[in-house]
Amino acid sequence: MINAAPSDIVVFPSCGGPVKGLPENLYVRGTLPTGFSEKGLGIVGSRRISPYGIRVLRELFYFLKDTELIVVSGFTAGTDSYAHEFALGAGCITVAVMPCGCDIVHPSTNKELYKRIVRGGGAVVSEFEDGFKPRKWTYPKRNRIIAALSKVLLVVEASLNSGSMITAYFASKYGRKIFSVPGDIYTERSAGTNKLAAEGAEIYLSPGQLMNEMGINKEETRRNGTTAADDDRESRILSVLKEKSPDFDDLSSETGIPGPVLNKIIVEMMLKNLIFEKGGVYYVL
Repeated sequence: MINAAPSDIVVFPSCGGPVKGLPENLYVRGTLPTGFSEKGLGIVGSRRISPYGIRVLRELFYFLKDTELIVVSGFTAGTDSYAHEFALGAGCITVAVMPCGCDIVHPSTNKELYKRIVRGGGAVVSEFEDGFKPRKWTYPKRNRIIAALSKVLLVVEASLNSGSMITAYFASKYGRKIFSVPGDIYTERSAGTNKLAAEGAEIYLSPGQLMNEMGINKEETRRNGTTAADDDRESRILSVLKEKSPDFDDLSSETGIPGPVLNKIIVEMMLKNLIFEKGGVYYVL
């Protein structure tokens, strides 16, 4: 559990028209953004995400850099975690919807990611009060909230009987646009996404499709690569990592780089294969 003040309780945010069966309130840690009906992008997929799925997300977030979208996912290992990580690196706000109380880091291996989401201007949310542990039936309830907070839902990889398919069901029920990433017809983790495509979901083929649906003008987004300031920050981070292997808080303190900015630089450096993270600690490759 997170040793901090109790989670705040806020009114469930407006998400594009009346939706039945949703909680009136949410418990929140961090800062819950506004504008889900215009900027909410839900991303779900397999816990056993493949290199193909990671590549899809990495390319997408390269194009979504600095677009200020609200990326909503479920914090689980695999696709959810990558979605949150890449969102932070792209300068997007990200919201993690939990199947338990907000004070419980689930899975526990995502403790550092939890901190970065909250400190990066995003939020961890749940309809369950602090101390409530995840149960089998809380995951589908969590999934309906992901769907409700999304203007568009992207399903990266999913087996037929997965939680991602449940999220897609609710997204369809709530009238959300669904994009489905096609995959190998002989691979179970693509059986669900292929089924969604066959049943009418839009087949995801490029970031441009999703950006058009979200109303993002590609000409207005920044594509200038790293700046001199970014290079200086990267140099400071590398200098520290050559001497020691700190966690996120220590790295921020050692380099003097604020948490939200450090989030972004770290993910970019990992994408460049300059550094890697293991157990919440950072190392030079």
